[in-house]
Amino acid sequence: MSITAAVPTASERPRRTRTKRVSKLPAIKLSKLLPSHIDLRDPLKAVLVCEDCETWVPITGIRSKVQKLVPHHTGKAHVAAALHCRSSNRQVEFDMTIPEWRHALTDAGTEASSRQATTVLPKPASPQTERVLRGRDRRGPVTRRVEWAGVLYQVRQADQRRRTMSEVTTPAEGPEVPLDHLVPRQVADRPLTCERCGAAESSLASAVAAGWCRITRRPHCGRCANRFPAWTRIPF
Repeated sequence: MSITAAVPTASERPRRTRTKRVSKLPAIKLSKLLPSHIDLRDPLKAVLVCEDCETWVPITGIRSKVQKLVPHHTGKAHVAAALHCRSSNRQVEFDMTIPEWRHALTDAGTEASSRQATTVLPKPASPQTERVLRGRDRRGPVTRRVEWAGVLYQVRQADQRRRTMSEVTTPAEGPEVPLDHLVPRQVADRPLTCERCGAAESSLASAVAAGWCRITRRPHCGRCANRFPAWTRIPF
């Protein structure tokens, strides 16, 4: 009976390590990461998201000259395989202060909330709409098809009558529509009398040619109308 060796699983790593090893990979700059991928609320327990394995990794050496990521596995502790992440002991460059990080995190949260779609509440149906929908459910699909068939028959009949009507046929009732602008006959033929001096004109056309105006809706000849302010004179 052969015995197979168990595959080692990832284990918990200490938050602070005393190793002096530093990864040869370029340093991680905090300004290049997303503010949501950094947690500096407790500076002594600062963590960030590793660029390689995308897991939260503590930062060691906060009080020393060199800050770096602690050695960690790529998988979850005691679950995934013990694969060493290549970003272990990678140096971290603090090129931004804690107030700057808080400000960037606040701006990112505000921008993200503005992109979220607002909840659209459905408009309540009116009582008439509810009655129509309730009646539709009671009638059933067969009855609705019969009703639509009757409506379509009426529409076809109306279209057929409209096609049979000649294009030159005009309605028998009603006067013809005038095509040019005409002055009403009773106004054009009625003589006009000046309200002030009593001068008379035989027709509206002659009054317009003589410069007559209306003042307070009353006719005045051109000579009498000039005695009133210009804003009160309304030409015919």
